[in-house]
Amino acid sequence: MLTTEEKGWLELLQTDDEQAMEKIFQHYYKYLVVTSYNILNDDAKAKDLVQDTFFDLWQKRNELTIDLSLKAYLRRAVINKSIDEIRRRKKLVFNDEIVEQQVEEESLELEEVDSSDLQAHMMRAIELLPEKCKVVFKLSRFEGLAHKEIAAELGISTKTIENQITKALKLIRKNMGVAGRISMLAWIYFVQNYI
Repeated sequence: MLTTEEKGWLELLQTDDEQAMEKIFQHYYKYLVVTSYNILNDDAKAKDLVQDTFFDLWQKRNELTIDLSLKAYLRRAVINKSIDEIRRRKKLVFNDEIVEQQVEEESLELEEVDSSDLQAHMMRAIELLPEKCKVVFKLSRFEGLAHKEIAAELGISTKTIENQITKALKLIRKNMGVAGRISMLAWIYFVQNYI
């Protein structure tokens, strides 16, 4: 149930009274920081979340409908923000762990593949390209010709050259995966060192 004091603050708040907001802030700030800190165990983040809660209160001041107490409303908002923060942190940690695990696996695969094997897989993948893609790719990557030069030599547009190179790269990646499960790191290594 709203106290008389809270009811007065909310009425003034809905008339855009900044002093009412200041009174609410002074009255509940420490309590809300402690509430958030008990969940997060992070003083700086707790203070940030409480600040966000007061900002939200000010933003929603004209559409607020609080039936219980203002203290309970603010406490629930801070608890929700704190729980969301924990979820966000867990998601970041989980994603970091997945990326770290993938990098470790990719590194192990890369160590197992020596450069001659990698080059042989790459050449087989290039040979599997459709004829037009293969010609354009080889002129671009092995002969070092610019797209305009290739277009002039083959009598086709530079846009067609770009499309053929994009198609060739996709097919090579696909074929590299089929030819011995070569990882994307191996692909990058090859492109940087051999093309």
